[in-house]
Amino acid sequence: MLQCRTLATAAGGKATPSLWVDLCQPTPEELEQASRQVGFRIPDRAGISEIEFSSRVRVEGEALVLNLPRFQYEVEHVVGPLGFVVAPNALVVQREHRIDALEGVEAALDKHPCQGSADLFLRMIEHIVDRLADLLESLESTMSEFSRQAFSHPKGKRASRRLEQMLHEVGMMGRRIGALHNTLHGMLRMMSYLDEATPDWFGADAPKRIKLVVKDLTSLSEFEQQLGDRNEFLLDSVLGLINMDQNEVMKVMAVASVVGIPPTVLVGVWGMNFAAMPELHWHYGYAIALAAVAASIVLPLLWFKRRGWL
Repeated sequence: MLQCRTLATAAGGKATPSLWVDLCQPTPEELEQASRQVGFRIPDRAGISEIEFSSRVRVEGEALVLNLPRFQYEVEHVVGPLGFVVAPNALVVQREHRIDALEGVEAALDKHPCQGSADLFLRMIEHIVDRLADLLESLESTMSEFSRQAFSHPKGKRASRRLEQMLHEVGMMGRRIGALHNTLHGMLRMMSYLDEATPDWFGADAPKRIKLVVKDLTSLSEFEQQLGDRNEFLLDSVLGLINMDQNEVMKVMAVASVVGIPPTVLVGVWGMNFAAMPELHWHYGYAIALAAVAASIVLPLLWFKRRGWL
């Protein structure tokens, strides 16, 4: 999909009108058409997906090519590349899925016209950073709830099923944190490069805005690292709780098997076909045998209970 829009200059601004080209899963024909409109070559999907640093950030003439090979903006979206080409007269955005920040920026353009392509690019980055912060806060809240449920869960079959479900959810959360890790570090590298080599045509206030974005991304990256550590701890904790529940089952089975051994031995002894067994001729032999079998069951149970197994 190809969308083009001419950017109006803010009131009193000296910047010339620029072109905003929005490419969502573009076809080769749309890429060619957009390249002719902006006057420079736009990289294809393979070009913005390369992970080496020289492919992520580079300068081609006056155009600044900035790529994020692994970008996840919303939790439910798949990871895909995101590319920007910023030039004095145009901004090209190449994406794989819907990004709310673009729609939010576009909706605000009529009330707050931008100063050109660089200003529009920085607005998009600022909106994306704000949304990433919201996603991390949401993940942190979910993780805190999981921790509360994990360490205050009741015992029983329902608890075991809940722990198994929680294990799956914690694993999914780890996958989301990993995707956000790639997104944050990619953006941090991109903006750090831009902080060190800001083109003059970006404007006088651009360096200050870029430095602030870099600080925000650094803070979010540290917070994401903390979430990753907490998620790993929670994953280990849930696995440990599942193992404890399984150990309880094995403990019950061990008690049952041990309790069943003595009466089995006694019944086996008295079931032997020997003539010389005096207790077979006792008047109370049968009652004594039943009492011995009962005692062989009760005594191990009392011993296990004293040790805290029951």
